[in-house]
Amino acid sequence: MNRNAPGYVLGFMALLCAVFGAGVATVHYATRDMLAANERLNHNRVVCSAFGLPVEGRAPADYARAMEQALVVATVPDGRGGARSVYRRADADPPVVGFTFWGMGFWDRIEGFAVMTADLETLVRLRFLDHKETPGLGARIEEAAFLDQFEGLRPDWTAAPDRRVMIGPAAPTQAGNRVDAVTGATQTSSALMRFLNEELERLRALDWTSLEFEPLPGSEP
Repeated sequence: MNRNAPGYVLGFMALLCAVFGAGVATVHYATRDMLAANERLNHNRVVCSAFGLPVEGRAPADYARAMEQALVVATVPDGRGGARSVYRRADADPPVVGFTFWGMGFWDRIEGFAVMTADLETLVRLRFLDHKETPGLGARIEEAAFLDQFEGLRPDWTAAPDRRVMIGPAAPTQAGNRVDAVTGATQTSSALMRFLNEELERLRALDWTSLEFEPLPGSEP
């Protein structure tokens, strides 16, 4: 058999594609339930952290139970043609609400979760669900030194929509709506500022008096 013949080469390539394709598909279907469970656990862990919920253990059921006991949820338009969940912790003083926000970072999508007072005047806490920013640079958005700056941050609702929250240089430097950018990650910081402000605008546009909050139906993201 002539191994240089076009038919042999094409057949060999087709066989390799079939073998490796079958392997990838097998791994995907074998692990998709585990991946989904890990995604739910990560989501619930981040939500509990952002709301400051007490969690009795570290098992997935512990995080789910903490959310179910403390939070109620409403489904609202996401401003992009879909729907998403807004959570409310009624036993907090003052009451607080939590929501996901997302957008393109420097490399890929960044997804976070923020908790604010129900009047949207003060940001209580911000955490990240997922990102693929550069380790040691953009990935430092997950460090406490950066995240802690958002606690007590007050969006400036009199400013332009893209400057409600400022990340990076601003005047004055001690403005109540400003945090320092991540050193060496200007584009990640700018992207975060852009889509966080966009999300604040969507939240402000909601008719909060008409939202129907209900007990959590489990703990799905």
